[in-house]
Amino acid sequence: MTKTSEKTMAETAKERATEVAQDVSDAAADKTRREAEKARDMAAEETQKAADAAEAAAGEFDPGSMQAQAIEQVATRIDDLANQLRHTDVDRIARMVGDAARANPLMFVTGAALAGFAATRFLKARDPARARGHRADDPWNTGPDPYAAAPGARFDDRDLTSRGAV
Repeated sequence: MTKTSEKTMAETAKERATEVAQDVSDAAADKTRREAEKARDMAAEETQKAADAAEAAAGEFDPGSMQAQAIEQVATRIDDLANQLRHTDVDRIARMVGDAARANPLMFVTGAALAGFAATRFLKARDPARARGHRADDPWNTGPDPYAAAPGARFDDRDLTSRGAV
């Protein structure tokens, strides 16, 4: 092979690699956008449910009462947020979140942590397969109750009197 054909092959390979990398990058960006739009739509739907719940709660109070008016205002603001989420471009939401994070990083981290805890509780509460009792992977489940009586044991007043409790 000549140096010219080796150079042409190298340039061709480099161009092809660049094209493939760009295709992969575009595909990843498209998938990320679709997932972000799906998350935005889900957030808007859940926010709308919260607005509906607040509106229903306002209906439990006497019409025109201060409590009903306050809850109706909250419901209206939540409904406005749901509409804003539904109709705002994902790129704009990302810019707004980025701007807020740069302006106040501590509040952003705190809000993200609270949102994470809330999302975790929400997802656990919606899990229909979740057992009602303690699960083996529950960090608060430390084993049997140390204050429970042994199997087959009976409560006896002598236990209390021998310890000076009675």
